[in-house]
Amino acid sequence: MNIRKYGAVLVVDDEPSVLESSSLLLKEYGYNVTSSSNAEDAIRRFQENSIDVVLTDIVMPSMSGIELLRQIHDINSATPVILMTAYADMEKVLGALKMGAFDFIIKPFTAELLVHSVEKAVHYNKLILMEKDYKHLLEKYNEEIETLVAERTMGLMSLTLADKIRNPASVIGLTCRRMLEKEEVPDRLIPKIQGIINEAEKLDAIVKDFQSLLKDRKSMFRYEDVNEVVDSIMPIIENMVASKKIEVAFNRWACPLKVNIQKNLFQIALSHLIKNSIDAIPEGGRITVSAYESDNACVLEVSDTGHGIHPEDINKIFNPMFSSKDKRFGMGLPLVKRIVNEHMGEIEVASIPGEGTTFRIKLPLRWSQKCSCGLIDNTG
Repeated sequence: MNIRKYGAVLVVDDEPSVLESSSLLLKEYGYNVTSSSNAEDAIRRFQENSIDVVLTDIVMPSMSGIELLRQIHDINSATPVILMTAYADMEKVLGALKMGAFDFIIKPFTAELLVHSVEKAVHYNKLILMEKDYKHLLEKYNEEIETLVAERTMGLMSLTLADKIRNPASVIGLTCRRMLEKEEVPDRLIPKIQGIINEAEKLDAIVKDFQSLLKDRKSMFRYEDVNEVVDSIMPIIENMVASKKIEVAFNRWACPLKVNIQKNLFQIALSHLIKNSIDAIPEGGRITVSAYESDNACVLEVSDTGHGIHPEDINKIFNPMFSSKDKRFGMGLPLVKRIVNEHMGEIEVASIPGEGTTFRIKLPLRWSQKCSCGLIDNTG
C-alpha cells in the first residue's frame, strides 16, 4: 500500500472515464476525494466541503475550468487549483497561470505526474493554513501582551493619581481644622468649613479604599516548568525569524525546572528579550535560549550574535524611555526588569560590541526536584 498523503481533493471533469480513473487513483494514495462532472456542481461541493485542492479539466460544457478557477478563488483565494489540459489548450493554460492557477498537467498524464502535482498542492495548502494559524496565534499573543501591559500601566497611573488626589485633600482638611481651632471664624462660615472638612475626609476614605483594592490584586502564580514555558513561545519566535534567516536554538534542562511564576507575564518578559535579539542580529545570525539550574536558582539565558551594546549604555538600558543614537530600547526592557523583580528574580546583561549580547535571568527555586541531569541541545 502506498504511503497516505492525507488531503481533500475535488476532481472535476466531464469525461466519466477520466473522472473515475483520477478519483480512484487519488483515493488509493489516501486522499479524500470528491468528484464532480460539471463546474456548477463543483462550486456547490466546494462550498459544502473542506477542500484542500481542486483538480479540474479546462474544456467543459456550460462553464470552463478557467471560469471555475476564477469562482473558486472568489470563494477562497488560497485554494490551489490544478488544471488538466491538452496541448491545444496551452494558450489558455498560460492565461490561467497568470490568474493564479497552481499547476497544470497535460493529458494523457501518468499516475506519478498526477499524484506528484496534487501532493505539492496539498503541501502548499497546509503551509498557507499553518501561516494563518501562526498569524492568529501571534495576534492573540500580542493582544494578551497589550492587555497586561495596559493593565499594569493603568494600575501604576491610578495609584499615582490617587496619591495626587489624597495629598491635597489631606492638606485642605487639616487647614480647615486649624482654622476652626485657632482662628476667629465668623459663625456663618463655620458650617461651610465643617462641610469642607467632611468632604475631604470622604475623599480621603475613597482614595484609601481604592489604593487598597489595587495593592491587594495579586497575579495567579503557579509552579511551572520553565522548559515548557519556553517551548510554548518557540513556534511564534521561529515564525518571526524565518524571513531574516536567523537560527534559533533552545538548550533545555533535562529535568523539570519548576519555579513559582505567572506564566503569561513571564512569557511576555522572555518574548521582549528575544525580540530585542532579533532586532540586533543581521541576517544569518543565531539566538540561543538556555535553561539550567545553578546555585539553587533557575537560570534562563538569551544570547545573540548581534551588534552588542555599548559599555556606557549597559547600566541605562533598563531605565524607562532610555535611547541611544543607534538603538531605542523604549519600555520593553524596563517592563522585563519589573516582571523579573515581581518574581523575586534578578536580571543581568553582558555584551561585547560587534560580537553579541547575553541577558541572564535568575529565579529562586523555592521548590525543585533534584536530579543529576545535564543539558539537552534541541536546535532548530
